[in-house]
Amino acid sequence: MISYEKARQLVLSEARPGGKEKIKLEKALGLVAARDIIARFPLPPFTNSAVDGYALRSMETIKEENFNYPVSLKLLAQQRAGTYFSGRLKPGTALKVMTGSPIPKGADAVIPREEVEEKEGHIFIKRAVKAGENIRLAGEDVKKGQKIVDSGTVLRPAHLGLLAACGQYEVWVYRRPTVFVLVTGDELCPPGESLKKGMIYDSNSFLIRALVETTGARLMAVKRVKDHLTSLVAGLKEAVAKANIIITSGGVSVGDYDLVKVALEKIGAKCVFWKVAQKPAKPLAFYKLKQNKERAYFFGLPGNPGAVFVSFEEYVRPFIKKMMGRKDYLPQEIEATLTHPIKKKRGRLNFFRVKLQLEGGEWLATSAGAQESGILSSLKEIHGLALIPAETEFLEEGTKIKVHLIEN
Repeated sequence: MISYEKARQLVLSEARPGGKEKIKLEKALGLVAARDIIARFPLPPFTNSAVDGYALRSMETIKEENFNYPVSLKLLAQQRAGTYFSGRLKPGTALKVMTGSPIPKGADAVIPREEVEEKEGHIFIKRAVKAGENIRLAGEDVKKGQKIVDSGTVLRPAHLGLLAACGQYEVWVYRRPTVFVLVTGDELCPPGESLKKGMIYDSNSFLIRALVETTGARLMAVKRVKDHLTSLVAGLKEAVAKANIIITSGGVSVGDYDLVKVALEKIGAKCVFWKVAQKPAKPLAFYKLKQNKERAYFFGLPGNPGAVFVSFEEYVRPFIKKMMGRKDYLPQEIEATLTHPIKKKRGRLNFFRVKLQLEGGEWLATSAGAQESGILSSLKEIHGLALIPAETEFLEEGTKIKVHLIEN
């Protein structure tokens, strides 16, 4: 049995970003840029109006101290956004513009429409307008040739908007890892069917599916497999043919029908570790398989849903994130203060489900409810997993603890 720290190090040492591919911008949300992205065009691409109003020569609105406003300017034309006025403003003239319209030659300011009276082909201005007022200069947001996205950046909605505004319609990203899920257990019954004696409804298929979908990985399939060696071997072979990350639940302990490890060895997978000094998820297994130039990785999760959840958050999610090229693949860790004592047995790191509350700049951690690995109800209440050290037996109220925040 190895420590949590060693197990996580072994898992993450195997995770490497996959190949790179160029995809359409609309499909890039949540993926990781595989190259620096340089603006091919300035943003804005031309100097334009920030408001609906009138483009003019500001000097014509600035009069001597005793001058009586309004100033009258002849209205040349109206320019809508998306059109271009090729002429030049002459003294005593103005051009009606819409937000985003190019600023015509000769103009250096725009006065908002609501501040102007328009009558009989003229506009009447009642104040001085400053040069540059309500004008957005070409390239004031992004210069041509400027780096707008760093390699390794997770592409969020704002990134996609910026890239589109700079004329980018494709982007190089790291390929999403592919995931295949096998849920074992003869006792499992699909929700919606009649529950027979001795059977339980299958929650792990839905729990793991949802967890995988929050990572951005490509989920290839979720299948139930009987506790039979032939079925397990066939399921694993199918999974390896379709995915590079295979997740199983159940069948990794020491029972007569815990056959996942045997099946993995049958297909040639090599054990990296089995059993971790942690609670829950002690019988966690991690295997790898190399076929030709391809590698497949296997996470053998325990069958209890609480153990499934913890194993996924602490091992599988960081592994997937690193394979996607993300730099922030580790769980976000904070320090929190216990609001009550905790008692545990010595020897294993405990992942304690907690709710968090911020008071006076300090995070307070409180039990989210029952902590047993078979308990599902408290999972919906948690904000984080508190790490209670292996050799600790008792923590007093007010003790500072490390907490890994839950992403989903």
